[in-house]
Amino acid sequence: MIKHLLILTTYGQIFYSQEFEERQEDAVDVALTGGLMSAIYSMASETQREKISEFELVTSRIIFQEEENDLLFVLAVDKRMDIKDTEDLLNLIAKRFYEKYGERRIDGIVLDEFEADATEIIYKKLWYLDTQKRKFRIWDYLATLFVALTLSWYSLLIFGSPPFMGMSAFDIRTFIWDELLGSLSSPVAMFLNILYLIAVIAIPAIAIYLLFKFTYVKDTFRFAKDYLMRPTRASYSELLPNYFLINILTSFIVYVSFMLFAGGFFSELTVYPLIPGGLISGLDEEFNFTNFSTSDVGDQMLLGIIAWFTWVFIFPLIYSLLLGEKKVGKIYRNAVFISSIAIFLLIVCYIFGGSKYLEAIGYNPGSAAFGAEQLQIKYQLIASIPLNIFFYGFLLFLGIGVNRVTPSKTRIPSIFAVGVAIYSTLIIQRLVFFLLYPPVI
Repeated sequence: MIKHLLILTTYGQIFYSQEFEERQEDAVDVALTGGLMSAIYSMASETQREKISEFELVTSRIIFQEEENDLLFVLAVDKRMDIKDTEDLLNLIAKRFYEKYGERRIDGIVLDEFEADATEIIYKKLWYLDTQKRKFRIWDYLATLFVALTLSWYSLLIFGSPPFMGMSAFDIRTFIWDELLGSLSSPVAMFLNILYLIAVIAIPAIAIYLLFKFTYVKDTFRFAKDYLMRPTRASYSELLPNYFLINILTSFIVYVSFMLFAGGFFSELTVYPLIPGGLISGLDEEFNFTNFSTSDVGDQMLLGIIAWFTWVFIFPLIYSLLLGEKKVGKIYRNAVFISSIAIFLLIVCYIFGGSKYLEAIGYNPGSAAFGAEQLQIKYQLIASIPLNIFFYGFLLFLGIGVNRVTPSKTRIPSIFAVGVAIYSTLIIQRLVFFLLYPPVI
């Protein structure tokens, strides 16, 4: 990602130079590079009467930042690197340089001792650069799985459980008042309910402890957070070791739990031009493990898992094949990784499209009256519009993310491949749904 850092004056006096790419076929002539950067910067300033901030090569971008006393900070990076991170790095490096040297610089002196400071700043900001050296242990996998199960646990607490054969529906909101307070007259029941309440608090507390205890576990979730905050960081996925792919399992567990507990799969999250869909029943029928196919819960779980599978595996496959590069496996791996994180935005759709939410705001998704209720303006404002905002947000994050996992070196533009892959995936989803449930959809 980071290729070269150069600190010099606008008239070509070099104070510091550092290479960050390990594999260099030919050594870079620092004096020649410094002279070229200075000449480009000066030429732009004199001929255009405007300072140059950056210019692009085929796979690289060179960023310029002029500070006081004609000092110029130049950073060459991979073209796919997030531009905001690049600007932040330059600001941090410039600040540290002035803190350490101020104006006490002697002509002709190269400040080699600044390497420790520059390396520290870059590796702290781009912590991804250091992950390849790490070894993921069995305890790290177990801790990661526990944290993922905790996220599922919270979805159960918020939305309550769907009805299962032989089990009453669980809801944390009614548990405290109906169960806990209702057991005051029974010391044994009161004690058991208090233990359960302790577990409700202790399980997430243990998960938080594991996140701080196992640094590598924290980093697997840290990248997901960084990507969701800014999808242009998706290109960093190629720097990450394979153990980060445990995010695929995490996304599946959390996705299924939210889909199940939030109350249903909203099949309109596909393609309208083919066959308009709708909410496939409500979760009012008990989940019978002995007869899975007849359960409303089973139907929605099956459709939801198919949707998850197509977005996480089929979409990256179509995208990778369209690019036609030699390293298809690497492209596919990174695209799968990004898709498994972007799916968290799709989880929000199951909140606005699920029967638990619709029932909470006064609708009846399991009855025949629901068709008329969907036409109300209120329904569009508090259910349909936010649902589609997050759905198209998911497509946006997915598209930006996978578009960053590989340089544009093929005849097929990467953004075109993204569009074709998204629409093809939606068509595949709808066709599979139609084959499975033609009377319903």
